[in-house]
Amino acid sequence: MNRVAVVGSANLDLVARTPRRPDPGETVLGTTYERHPGGKGLNQAAAAATVTATSFVGRRGSDEAGRVLEAELVRRGVDVSRFLPVEGASGHALITVTPDGENSIVVLPEANSLVRPRDVTGALDALAPRVVLTQQEIPLAATLATARWALTHGARLMLNASPSAPLPGEVLAAADPLVVNLTEAHFLTSADTPSDAAKVLSQQCVSVVITLGSDGSLVVENGRTTHLPAPRLTAVDTTGAGDMFAGVMAAHLALGTGLVEAARQATHAAAQAIQTPRSSR
Repeated sequence: MNRVAVVGSANLDLVARTPRRPDPGETVLGTTYERHPGGKGLNQAAAAATVTATSFVGRRGSDEAGRVLEAELVRRGVDVSRFLPVEGASGHALITVTPDGENSIVVLPEANSLVRPRDVTGALDALAPRVVLTQQEIPLAATLATARWALTHGARLMLNASPSAPLPGEVLAAADPLVVNLTEAHFLTSADTPSDAAKVLSQQCVSVVITLGSDGSLVVENGRTTHLPAPRLTAVDTTGAGDMFAGVMAAHLALGTGLVEAARQATHAAAQAIQTPRSSR
């Protein structure tokens, strides 16, 4: 039984560690280079699969990177029967990580831009998941098809509205929950504080989770706001922390866990992740 289906992106991440971020027009010498399977969809599917049965719906290229991405999902225990190849390049991400553990990312969608609504609908019909998790690294038409399928079939739609991009009202209205960080919340609402953003978004979505980094998260459900603190720790690499949070939360929701407790479990999983080098996860 596929309790979670993740509809999203898969990228091969090219990671450079540098002493600091370069200023405009500046060259900075890096210290190490790594290559990892990634992408918000792949990361979230791998995270969800640590908790419950998970399938991935997406597209990969016909290149070596595509084979690496598929092999990683299989290694993580994710069903890849709906991760389909297309001619051309797979998605890539260029990531810079500084000694404080923070990162900056440029995403090249490539095959991810070829995820079509019919791909999504056919896959979800076959998988019949309880929870569908999606992001915004695939075309908006595919995101819209995901939301409509969830509404029609009584599945729970979890929407990680990242990276920031405009969303139709019907997609927001189906989100249960909408998951955003502070930057994404401000993009959607123009609100200056997390609490103000939460109020605005809770009027548009069934439920909302706003992640606050080291300050934890805000969970809004049925008119009630709960602040969940994050453990105090030293970050090694924050890359993928938000995806770990989203995937683990989706999995717990699929198992019937309440939203606040699912977010609490996700917070602990994300905290563990950022204390671990990417190469050791």
